[in-house]
Parts: sequence; structure tokens; C-alpha cells
Amino acid sequence: MKTLIQILIFFISLNFFGQTENINSGKYHPAKEIFETKYKKMTFGKFLPSQIIVTDNKVSFNITKSFEFSEKSNQLTKLILTSGLLDPYEINGSYQLTISIIDELYLLNPNPQTRRFKFWIYNSNSKNSFLNSVNPSEYYFELQNENADENTTLADFIKGAQLTFLTFGTIVI
Repeated sequence: MKTLIQILIFFISLNFFGQTENINSGKYHPAKEIFETKYKKMTFGKFLPSQIIVTDNKVSFNITKSFEFSEKSNQLTKLILTSGLLDPYEINGSYQLTISIIDELYLLNPNPQTRRFKFWIYNSNSKNSFLNSVNPSEYYFELQNENADENTTLADFIKGAQLTFLTFGTIVI
């Protein structure tokens, strides 16, 4: 009986203290609002593999445009940046950006052909670089791959994807 009560208390505490993601709170709340109010399908170009140069923690396009990312960045960030889908100039008019980890917003993905993401940028060329490092800008974007299904790997999804939405979200305070 004592063991049964301990197990019951354990599961109740998991339910009470366990963290679950909720589409109406946390990282999803502002993103959900952006996708509901600002979403408009767009068309963007993609850099050719011959235009992409990867060195250490930097991805360069056409020599003048580049993203820098942390050595601790996740595989998703590296995959997307090296795919040529994002152009730093289209994000905020800068040719060189420092980007944080790209985070997929799983609960906002409407179907297997569409994936939505967020990231923070730090403008490395700004006169107010200290201010930008304290208060990065949050951006949201969407990738679509018409040939994807629920069994498509992340790498294959990104390889066949197109950028269909990109927008500024907020300044992170």
C-alpha cells in the first residue's frame, strides 16, 4: 500500500510540476500572434551551393553576406544556414549578422510540408553593438517543402525547402 501511494504521489507531482509546452504561452504565444496577424506567403531566392562558403562558425554568401553562429549552435541552425535559404540582407538590411540558435516551433507547424521557426539576431556592424547584444531582435520564418511527409528527415526537408515567410517579431528585453 505504501508503494502504491508513493507511485501515485510521484505521478501527481509529475503532472503538477511537469513542464509542458502550450501554444498560448511561453515561446509560442508571440509567434502564434505573428503567424495569425502578419502571415502572408512570400517568395524568396535561394543561394546556390557554389555561392556558399562555410568556415568554422561562419557561413558566407557571395563573399559580402554572412552569418556568424556560436560553436554551441544546434544541428538545425547549421543545416538551415548552410542551405542558403536565409539571406542576412533580407532579414534586416545588414550584410553580416550574428545569429543565435534557430528553434523550431513544432506546435505551429500546420502540416508535414510546413515548418515554422524563430531565431534571435545580433547586429555585429551596429554602432550600438552593446545594446544589440543585450536586446537581440527576434525573427520568425517558415519553410515549405511540397514533397515532404511525416516521415521526411529534417535534412531532407531542408534540402527541398523554400523560404515562404520571414518577419521581424520583437526586440527581446
